[in-house]
Amino acid sequence: MPQDAESTLHNENGTSKKPALFQNTSVCDCVYSPELSYSQLRVNEFVEITLVTEGNGIHRILNSTSECRAGDLYIISGGVSHGYFAKSATERPTVLSLCFDEKFWLEGIWSDFDSPHFCYGVFKNKAPVSYAVLNSQALNEVKNIYRLIENEVTHKKLEWEEAVRAYLTLLLITVGRYISMEDTVQPIHIHPKDWVTVSAAMREALERCGDGNMTLESIAASLYVSKSHLSRLFQKAVGESFLDYVRSIRISRACSLLRNTSLTNQEIVNKCGMKDVPTFYRTFKATMGMTPYQYRISNRIFKNRKNVKSGTEILSDISENLQSGKIKEVESLVKDALSSSIPPARILNDGLLSGMNLLGEKFKNNEVYVSQVLAAARAMNTGMAILKPYLAEKDTAYKGRVCIGTVEGDLHDIGKNLVKMMMECKGLEVIDLGTDVSPEAFVNAAIEKNCRIICCSALLTTTMDVMEEVVKCAEKAGIRDKVKIMVGGAPVTQEFCDKIGADCYTSDAASAADAAVELCKV
Repeated sequence: MPQDAESTLHNENGTSKKPALFQNTSVCDCVYSPELSYSQLRVNEFVEITLVTEGNGIHRILNSTSECRAGDLYIISGGVSHGYFAKSATERPTVLSLCFDEKFWLEGIWSDFDSPHFCYGVFKNKAPVSYAVLNSQALNEVKNIYRLIENEVTHKKLEWEEAVRAYLTLLLITVGRYISMEDTVQPIHIHPKDWVTVSAAMREALERCGDGNMTLESIAASLYVSKSHLSRLFQKAVGESFLDYVRSIRISRACSLLRNTSLTNQEIVNKCGMKDVPTFYRTFKATMGMTPYQYRISNRIFKNRKNVKSGTEILSDISENLQSGKIKEVESLVKDALSSSIPPARILNDGLLSGMNLLGEKFKNNEVYVSQVLAAARAMNTGMAILKPYLAEKDTAYKGRVCIGTVEGDLHDIGKNLVKMMMECKGLEVIDLGTDVSPEAFVNAAIEKNCRIICCSALLTTTMDVMEEVVKCAEKAGIRDKVKIMVGGAPVTQEFCDKIGADCYTSDAASAADAAVELCKV
């Protein structure tokens, strides 16, 4: 689907942001073919003014095609599918697009679709498309108004919205004068009276596309025409059945939500009036040739190609969002990092672990609360779940069994869980004993499960001494020469490890996993 203009702008909840207005200049590279898929057309929710500024091409509107060249101007009502294409690899049109929410930017009769003065009367006989040919003077005049609007939107100076509203009014009045000329040609040939019915049906379908119970029959009833009559008119004017049209506008809206929000598939299904997630998934893939997730990632990369974030920036964003406990953002950023070919180990160390380490320092300095640490831990677990398959070694054959737990009196498990996951990625079988584990429980688990290593974690200085009790308990049980003891945690040091007679200390989860593999070889 061409991306030379967005169909709408949404916030994180999928509701429209105001003011909705989009401008773009694009060179149309896709060569037109009669077998063109309908999914390659765009369906806007708002009025769009397009102007061909250079070159020649093909403009497809609904089921009608016509050649376009510099000076051709089209005003297209919301709900009308259209797209610009190249005639050949060497003949490509450059198109200036302006899409705006008429209900926000215009007022009174000028914003009322049922009024003959809608958009200052540019839609003659309520036809959903108007067309005009501009001479060189008019072309420059219209391009200048486009630039004035772009300048206001870009810089947003004092009263910029009022300035944009004034320029939009000027633009519509200006192009309306050329549309009123006797030699103006309508690109779609259908009786004006029939266009009124079809246009009203398209408008209602567009407004109700989030309603899963919308049918051709209900829309026909609202327009006081028979279902069969509206079906025939729709097929003739639009070039597809009503059901196909509704499917196309729902997919178009889904595309917009995927591009501009982080809504889940279920939330998008609810907002687009679709049956369920599996149906949405199948329909989307059949229409767009890719899954919703693939579309979201590829369009983010495409749309931000000029402002692609560096790997360092993405990792910094992961760290910051993790510290804020933003699970969805961390999930999305980790996926983006993988799509940007950032090594999984770097995502772990410079993104997730970096964020947790910084938050840990803040926690020790009483700058954050326990609830914030727990929220960050949940975000950490979400990111790690995505990374786990990528962190696993190609050869994950069984390399040994270890038991791990947080020592007695300590309920912290963030570090312990991370070490466990890293060890599993290295091919070790890990017996998780949980938190508040007594020395006897560590030793009994090692004996019963035939573990090669006991891993003890502690976050509190007051619980560190329990690790020494684990060493003594292992000696008393007669397994000290068979089982290695690893210790770790924020307050633990190499000196402490040597003092209590443990075998190994590491400062981070990745090093702990590597050390465990080596100890299992001994």
